[in-house]
Amino acid sequence: MADADLTLVVIDLSQPAASEDGELIARAVGQGRCLLAANKCDLPRAQAPEAAIAVSALTGEGIPTLRQAILDAVAPNGAWEQETGFITSLRHERLLRECEEYLKKATGAVEAAIPHEMLLLDLYAALAPLDAITGATTADDILNRIFSTFCIGK
Repeated sequence: MADADLTLVVIDLSQPAASEDGELIARAVGQGRCLLAANKCDLPRAQAPEAAIAVSALTGEGIPTLRQAILDAVAPNGAWEQETGFITSLRHERLLRECEEYLKKATGAVEAAIPHEMLLLDLYAALAPLDAITGATTADDILNRIFSTFCIGK
């Protein structure tokens, strides 16, 4: 939280407030900019804190309000600064296009209300090309590279 531009604290409105909730909220407020989202507003609920934005992850109620509050918190008065840049590598361009395709698939999955477990497959697939650009590797990557050039004879 100390390094975050914005901390989003999500509490469960369907449960009575726990002391840990209050401690977490106080810690987030003490760290700097934070927003409080009170989820499950579609269920019978406990009283939401006054500053909370009531949302329902299930129905989508309050999500547009929360999105706008996040935008307002990180870019007051709509003062967006978009970084410019260009791609200097054909390899990077290919990888970014691959990432974009998987993100489009993920968007389609969301629109089709496909379960989030399946959506995660597309998101992880979109992350892989970015990892290839940034140099992030895993043990599987290393083993695959080693054994892709191995030829085991009889």
